[in-house]
Amino acid sequence: MSQVEPKPEKLIFVDPSTVARRLLWHLFSIGVRRIEQPDHHERFEKPGAHLFWVQSGEGELEYRSRRFQLRRGREVWLVDMNSPRTYLPQPGRHLAIAGFRFGGPGLEFWHEAMRDHENAEFSLDDLRFAAHKQNELLRLVRRKPVGWEWQVHLAITHLMGHLLMSRKLLTSPHAELPVPVMRVLNAISTNPSRDWKALELATIAKISYSGLRALFHSSGQGTIHQHIQRARLDQARLLLADKRLSIKDVAGQLNFSSEFYFSHFFRHNTGMTPTEFRQHLKA
Repeated sequence: MSQVEPKPEKLIFVDPSTVARRLLWHLFSIGVRRIEQPDHHERFEKPGAHLFWVQSGEGELEYRSRRFQLRRGREVWLVDMNSPRTYLPQPGRHLAIAGFRFGGPGLEFWHEAMRDHENAEFSLDDLRFAAHKQNELLRLVRRKPVGWEWQVHLAITHLMGHLLMSRKLLTSPHAELPVPVMRVLNAISTNPSRDWKALELATIAKISYSGLRALFHSSGQGTIHQHIQRARLDQARLLLADKRLSIKDVAGQLNFSSEFYFSHFFRHNTGMTPTEFRQHLKA
């Protein structure tokens, strides 16, 4: 069965339901954009992320102080809408990009895990898979059958899984990790808000701190401090999403001595203040 390519210069905008915004991957727009002049966007202009590939033409993507060559092939690009970005067609030529803009709970965690802030370009084994998923999403958006937003969620999940695979991020199951490392990971996961100390984690691991540090490094987990900070940051985002809590309340639940130190921690690790993060969620 042949695939039908979306028509050029055709974008469909979607208004996700409240349930989809809170619980599922959801679409904001989908289709093809034709760009003939440099197209610049500042941070926070639009919510979500933009996943796209080149349908025709050539150009560049200027994103996070890097430039990526845009051309037809197996490559797709994932762009965080929190960051400034510029789409640059070659002089005198157009650039047509196909894809979709989307959001979902934990999108920030996906950006961190896939490290797309360092490299926004992903290479798929077969770009037809992405094109097929876009066509599937287009049909769902146009027809809106019963349960269509759940089907959108599943289609985006499938495609995001391919991006994970392309970065080889699902090749080390926890069962392969050393037992002391697993003990520490489980302890931190059980209480991510706690201000963990190195010696108490070594006691939990039942080895010396120097031995635990070496095991963390050799098993690809980075440093113990980095893992603790990631866990606290993840918890901070979840708590900030609860509008019933003040920023001072969130700082207290995460065991920071003051709102100031929490705000400094959050901005250092995300590039935005807790207030800016909440404004972004509201958008």
